[in-house]
Amino acid sequence: MLATALELKGSEVRRRVLETENFEGALDLLAEFTGDLGFTQVLYGYIPVAPRLPNGDWLPLKLNVRHFPDGWEEGWEPFMRVDPYYRACFEGTFPIDWSDVQSRDDLTASQRSACDYLGDFGLSHGVTVPVHLPFGRFAVMSAIADRSCKNWHAVQQQASEPLFKLMHIFTKAIHELHYEDQIPVIQPVRLTPRERECLSWASAGKTSAETAIILDRSVETVRLHIKNSISKLDATNRSHAVATAVQLGLI
Repeated sequence: MLATALELKGSEVRRRVLETENFEGALDLLAEFTGDLGFTQVLYGYIPVAPRLPNGDWLPLKLNVRHFPDGWEEGWEPFMRVDPYYRACFEGTFPIDWSDVQSRDDLTASQRSACDYLGDFGLSHGVTVPVHLPFGRFAVMSAIADRSCKNWHAVQQQASEPLFKLMHIFTKAIHELHYEDQIPVIQPVRLTPRERECLSWASAGKTSAETAIILDRSVETVRLHIKNSISKLDATNRSHAVATAVQLGLI
């Protein structure tokens, strides 16, 4: 089965992905392809903006998975920003062996806890393939082998090149199908429609008084929406809030 999978032609992978009807169907197909390579679980993540903010914070990465054990997601939220496999993606472009990440001396306590958390569910062997897209966008796939995989070393040694090829073909096809908007992501800040509207006009150079006229609201109401936006975005002023909102793709 592994030998057959290694011979899969890129054109066949591309054709089958392009025949899917939505992202969920494409993710099912990705699980099939990685399963043919000997892996038992797969995840795909996407962030439509630059994952790291100017203040150094990381955006949380939503893991869209297939065949993960029940209950794994309940305690994963604290690790979404510190996930060491996610962080390692920004040190290069080639596939990342999870064992190389786990053996690093510079992992923080929370990052080691993230590895241990997944390991408790039997998810300690894997290969992560990042794709750095235009305008700071980011996509990632991890192919994982749980305890049921009895030949992990053979799988790992032969999988790096086909996984790299698979990820790039898959991500390109996802883009051609316009599936990006279907991929579940985590929005770290939630602005109300009116808050987003007021910030959008502020980004266009409008004052609160001008925005009030445009929206047919009082100046006090517009200022309140701007003030709430500044607080939610942990910004210091209106300009800072606008810049952060733009980077997060909120406006």
